[in-house]
Amino acid sequence: MNQISQETLTIVTTGDDGAATGSAATIPINGFLLDVFLDYNAAAPATTDVTISDSVFGNLCVKSNNATDVWLAPRKQTCDGVAADSGLYDLIPVHGSLTVSVAQANALSPCLTITVRWLEQ
Repeated sequence: MNQISQETLTIVTTGDDGAATGSAATIPINGFLLDVFLDYNAAAPATTDVTISDSVFGNLCVKSNNATDVWLAPRKQTCDGVAADSGLYDLIPVHGSLTVSVAQANALSPCLTITVRWLEQ
């Protein structure tokens, strides 16, 4: 049976204004990444960078120089049997934790609240 699951993380950043960083990891996920909602602190600067990554594909989504709340649906590019670009995109399989990193922010608690949704298998 498939079901949609979600987790919400808060990321606290420390450091100097415009250079503060922070990170958090999700619980282990076994399924397909559906989407993420980035909810920034109202005091987050427009220089804030958010990176969502995993151990297999590396960076799944990078949102740079942004402090406006946004809903993102990362996808991976697909190819045919001879590795030619198909022009199509598909859900990203995840088997483990995702890491969410924030950089170039101000010291805020929290700087970012992120909701991650995935389709469990």
